[in-house]
Amino acid sequence: MSIKETTEQLIYVLEDDDNKVIALTGKWGTGKSHLWNNLQQASEDDSINKALYVSLFGLSEMNQIKLKIVQSALPEVGERSVTWEKVRIACEGAKKVLNSLHNGFSALDELALLAVPTILKDKMIVLDDIERMHEKLSIDEVLGFIDEYTQQFGARFVLILNSDQLANLEMWSTLSEKVIDEEIRLDTTSMESFDIAIVAKPSVYAEHIRKAVGTLGITNIRIICKVIKVVNRLLGNRESLSNAILSRVIPSTVLLTAINYKGIDDGPDINFVLSLGTLGEWDKLPEEDAVPGEESKREGRWRLMLNDLGISSCDEYELLVVEFLQSGLFDIGDVSTIIDRYVAETNKMEAGHQFNELSNRLIWDHREDEANLLKDAKAMVSNSHQIDAFSITAHVETLASLSNGEAVGEEMISNWINNFNNKDYESFDFDDPFNRPIHSRIQNLFSTIQVNAQTKTTVFDVCNRIKGGSWGKKEELVMQSATAKDFEQTIKALDIPDLKIFMRQMLNLCSKEQHYKSYFGSAMDQFTEACRNIAHDANSVRLGELVQKLFSHAKLHNKLTPDQDKEH
Repeated sequence: MSIKETTEQLIYVLEDDDNKVIALTGKWGTGKSHLWNNLQQASEDDSINKALYVSLFGLSEMNQIKLKIVQSALPEVGERSVTWEKVRIACEGAKKVLNSLHNGFSALDELALLAVPTILKDKMIVLDDIERMHEKLSIDEVLGFIDEYTQQFGARFVLILNSDQLANLEMWSTLSEKVIDEEIRLDTTSMESFDIAIVAKPSVYAEHIRKAVGTLGITNIRIICKVIKVVNRLLGNRESLSNAILSRVIPSTVLLTAINYKGIDDGPDINFVLSLGTLGEWDKLPEEDAVPGEESKREGRWRLMLNDLGISSCDEYELLVVEFLQSGLFDIGDVSTIIDRYVAETNKMEAGHQFNELSNRLIWDHREDEANLLKDAKAMVSNSHQIDAFSITAHVETLASLSNGEAVGEEMISNWINNFNNKDYESFDFDDPFNRPIHSRIQNLFSTIQVNAQTKTTVFDVCNRIKGGSWGKKEELVMQSATAKDFEQTIKALDIPDLKIFMRQMLNLCSKEQHYKSYFGSAMDQFTEACRNIAHDANSVRLGELVQKLFSHAKLHNKLTPDQDKEH
């Protein structure tokens, strides 16, 4: 039951005097004590309003419980009260100890224990944290205490305990069977828990945190308070941040904090979250025809959870959050740098957020009128270039399900292509190892760029990239298409420093031809043919001699022998 329903049910049960022992149970941190405190403060029933409260956490003896009860009773027992007068008479001759008892209860002696029956007569006593009492304290002693004071002194008890924290289920079974008249279970919703936590820990980011907490189904109020505290600490008071940026940073902050404090049942670990969107994550995906095991199913649930949060990948911001959670330390300058970068990318983030929202509506909101969806899609055409090629392809494909949606999708693609601007074609790499779908018109654009890039990239440029270990598909295509003539012209045209680099790198490729052949095809053969031509060129005598020396030093001199000479 929710807090409201549980409160109403508890009031109803308390109104029946035959219910001497009532149990309020539920998971740890879901607001049971909070519920009782609110009920007690709002109640006009004197027995509830003046109920005595004792936490059994760490208590190892019955006398400690009784002394705690006396301590709880002291604030309401004034010198002129009838109850206090009864205690005074019962303890006549011990004025000194009585004064000590009343002034702060520093004297823990038998005199205080004598006052317990009188103080507890016809009283309501709340025993909290039963599952956290010391192992030395026997449950039989507690049962005996409850039974004695309900039967002989007319006391009533409300037992508050965390049902998911019980180490001894047999203990709870004994309690239920022997002493409890009514049990009421509190099942707080995540929104109720958040509403309680946000009062204790206010935040300017309340709505975004609330949404993430609800998505994760966190009900532990203490953990939600920690979540709010971490968000406030990391982001400060940045009220000017856009929804797109808050939607980027808050869900992952909430998730990682909840994981750190074990606030999600059967949730992912931090490493799983940090690996999201990396090559390592793709390596873990099951084969298409494989039968999913339990671990695969669990990771599938985690991916759905992260998708619901809107988390598609992680970067240095999530690493910073983890570092803060594990060490308690962080550099506010690092956060500012990351957030400032996000702000600079606000337009792209806003567009990505809007397109994701539209896709969710297209897929899930079967009640939405198609005309409204199409109208909203048309309004987003001008921003279509803000998202990447693979995302716009997916959105256009989804949009095609609407009547006239395909036409709007083509407008989006046209806008994307018209606004595409990448002057640095040398470093532009559109190779996709995951084989994600890409719109044909965008693919044609990329293919054109690829051809142009190849014509501008020389075999010498490629050798420099290979030397640095950073070549890609473009470099492979340049090498695969290079002819002997291309290599010969390059060797003759290069300045001396560049020639040294080029010859050294190409000879290295030739010496490991079998390894590099799968990447560069016949490039090594074409280079060897070019060098053979130079070595036998009467117009390039000195260059030919240099080439022969280099091949000899590399122990590749036999490659310069013409094929017909090899046959003889």
